[in-house]
Amino acid sequence: MAFFSHKTLPGIFMMLHLPAVMAQQQVTVSTGKIAGLSMLDGSTIFYGIPYAAAPIGERRWKPPAPRARWAGVLDARKQAPACVQADVGWNQSLIEDASEDCLTVAIRTPARDATARLPVLVYIHGGSNAAGAAGSLEKDALHREGIVLVKIQYRLGAFGFLGLEALRKEDPHRSSANYGLLDQIAALKWVQANIAAFGGDPQRVTISGSSAGATDALFLTYSPLARGLFQRAIVQSAAPGAPRPPSDSDAMGNELLARLKLPAGAAGLAALRTLPADRINAAALNLPVSIGVDPSFTWEQQNLDGHVLPHDYAAAHAGGAGRDIAIIIGSNTQELGAERKPEAGTAMVQAAYGAKAAEAMRLYGYRDGKTPQADALLGHVPTQVMTDMWFRCPARWLAHRMRDAGARVWRYEFGFGAPGSGKPPEHTTEMDYVYHAQPAAVAAGTWPPVQRYWANFIRHGDPNGAGLPAWPMVAQRDASLLIAPHGIAAVHGARGKLCNLMFQGVDHPQSTVVPN
Repeated sequence: MAFFSHKTLPGIFMMLHLPAVMAQQQVTVSTGKIAGLSMLDGSTIFYGIPYAAAPIGERRWKPPAPRARWAGVLDARKQAPACVQADVGWNQSLIEDASEDCLTVAIRTPARDATARLPVLVYIHGGSNAAGAAGSLEKDALHREGIVLVKIQYRLGAFGFLGLEALRKEDPHRSSANYGLLDQIAALKWVQANIAAFGGDPQRVTISGSSAGATDALFLTYSPLARGLFQRAIVQSAAPGAPRPPSDSDAMGNELLARLKLPAGAAGLAALRTLPADRINAAALNLPVSIGVDPSFTWEQQNLDGHVLPHDYAAAHAGGAGRDIAIIIGSNTQELGAERKPEAGTAMVQAAYGAKAAEAMRLYGYRDGKTPQADALLGHVPTQVMTDMWFRCPARWLAHRMRDAGARVWRYEFGFGAPGSGKPPEHTTEMDYVYHAQPAAVAAGTWPPVQRYWANFIRHGDPNGAGLPAWPMVAQRDASLLIAPHGIAAVHGARGKLCNLMFQGVDHPQSTVVPN
């Protein structure tokens, strides 16, 4: 049954007898009335607003369907369940209450007037497209910049990104494997239809994400189905990987059927739609990916299905994808690989560069067979290789393709560790600085003004503003903004030789297996 079913969970849907002081928290959307959580700063949070029907039973592995209207007032004051997901170690609290009826949005708005027409940020959560949730909005502070923040949930893992020949045969577009992206597109359509009720402007929508959420945001700039649903995109630490053809997606789906001892074809798919979600998630762990692809990309590769994503990177950009969109794209100076020993660098360079490894070794600083010392900003060689291969060089390559397609693009590198940790930067450490408020007492230079850059971009389509170091567009000089503890400044050609070598003769980012 649907999570928000009036029959099964009467405590969720009910007529709320709200005192007069709470009347301002009620909003009417296309499917009914909702009541949110009033915050002390005057903003309002709305959790768990359904944007599509529950994708359960026969709706598993189908495009999201419209949600039916509800009676009364939906109580939107508590976080909604996450989408069902496998145990990946850090998501225990999400698994406990997870549901397949999870296609919801959460909103924090500073507006008390539905005609405020404030800019909107739609955030797509990360988690390798296998885990995660919209989470709490109580610490988020972007609303203080006059921005309506929307966080969306979408189908994860096998439920969101499974490919199967039987699915393609039943689909009118011969498509499969991109259900999570279709959910995100449905959420963006919901935003277009409803965000004005929360004081938002549907003509000033920015999509954003970090990690897998950033990869999805990137893919949405390629999808013809998402055209016109947003005007700007912020892509933080995406690891997009090599395109995956339908045959490889089908092979993964067939292996899942085999593990569950189900027949191939339509009969197996029908049986798969009846199994408990936890059995499917358990069987989908460590499914074999395309040859040469690291398992980290199981649910993050670009699934070329001919419908949601009809073209690979190069063809999409050559066709002008994203030409009307303003884009921020970048990565952290150190993303992954810090746990590997420095001596692993040689094998990792060889894996990343293949026949070009000898030249790459020189550029990484190897001399006379000696392992280079760690760089203060970039880390030791294993960290540099993983950051270059999966994050930094793809961001640079994509920025240039976007620029050439006619988009206005700004690229960055972020070099701060998590607030108060004293540690180097790593994957996702930019998030606190972007979304949370600067503490009242922080040492000078320890809290970079990225939230101000992001807010300017969300408002005006340009991150620059008064009191901030100038951030030039990528343009022809390979410009980027380095945001580091020693200062914030524009640089040109950063890591250019290594990245050019990596993409020499290649027309897509890498998802190469990284040796330990």
